[in-house]
Amino acid sequence: MTINVNASTKCKLGTVTSTGTFRLAPNGPGGTVTYQWIRKDSTGTVASQVYSIVVAAGDTSAHSVVTDSWNAPASPGTVQLFFLNPSYGVTPQAFNCKP
Repeated sequence: MTINVNASTKCKLGTVTSTGTFRLAPNGPGGTVTYQWIRKDSTGTVASQVYSIVVAAGDTSAHSVVTDSWNAPASPGTVQLFFLNPSYGVTPQAFNCKP
């Protein structure tokens, strides 16, 4: 996963952009993969809408997830890509704002 923070002087003036890809295990059954972005800053936790991608059985190619763009976070925080089906949480990625 890649996280980019706008080089503004304050969090509230910047944008956090997150991208990612995933692959399924070889010989996997395929099916619908559902996921969402989870964001945390000093105002709390917010989950994005749920997205889905249909993957064919045995498909091990990289699949891109929907890019998440968070305008004006209130403070440094984290962004996490969380898979609902199959259930799997990617380690949250921290972002900092320029002093």
